[in-house]
Amino acid sequence: MVKTGRWYRIRSAARFRLLLLAPLLLTAIALPSMAHASNTYYLLYRQWQPYDWPENVPSANEVTRSQRGLGWQAQGSGSVLGIDYDYQPLRIRTGEPAHNGHLHRLTSGGEWRHQLYRLEARAGIAGTSNMFKYQDFHSDVLNGRVAVFRAVNSSSALSLGIGGDHRFGSFRWLPRARWEQSNAHGHWLVDLPVLMQWQSPGQVWAFRVERNGDRWATLDKDREVESALYLREWRTQLTYRLHQGGQSWPTIVLGIGASLATRVQYKDLNTGTEDLSLGDALLASLRLDW
Repeated sequence: MVKTGRWYRIRSAARFRLLLLAPLLLTAIALPSMAHASNTYYLLYRQWQPYDWPENVPSANEVTRSQRGLGWQAQGSGSVLGIDYDYQPLRIRTGEPAHNGHLHRLTSGGEWRHQLYRLEARAGIAGTSNMFKYQDFHSDVLNGRVAVFRAVNSSSALSLGIGGDHRFGSFRWLPRARWEQSNAHGHWLVDLPVLMQWQSPGQVWAFRVERNGDRWATLDKDREVESALYLREWRTQLTYRLHQGGQSWPTIVLGIGASLATRVQYKDLNTGTEDLSLGDALLASLRLDW
């Protein structure tokens, strides 16, 4: 049943404003310690080729996906702080999804180091556009991830820890092992089981393999069915810094890669919960940094 009435709308709007403040609160707390940090801003566009699912249903339409993003980052001597927003239209034209496929996400957080310890944390909101349009949302709109590491010793490149997020679907805690090293061949970062990355000297080239996954709160067009969408994949990408920016000109970074074993889980109005394999898709990206 659709919730109506003046008091419900007032309560819903108040909750929305509180949720919107969540990613900004972390920023306000951390800003005093970032007074002398270097600041960067970015714009991002990423486009996937149509996904190849479902191969066993010839009449199914293509599943298309793209991403637009922007953000700010401040880097200090022992910490990194940032605010990120992205919008992904994920167009599923099969069945009756209980969502409109327009995925919005706003998060804030960063990384902090103290002696042998390292903390990575992000918090924010993520949901479909109609939820924010009508300010009719539920608890799944709150989102976040966290990981804590401790170095084996003060001179070791290896850290052990634990992390919790939606990379593999529903929120879960996993043990993590992190190794980071720089040498004449570049900068290496391995964070098992979610990330492997290499950057060339001077950061002209970069290669990255990572586990991506998150949850978005969803609402159907009649504002009756509240649920969530889980999107998860393995992503590999090679990037090249085409132009080093200066003054008002941005740094230009081009990327090519692929999303592998992509899966999406959501509620369908006719069939209930769907957990579909979208398959694999090539992707290309453009990023501008100031």
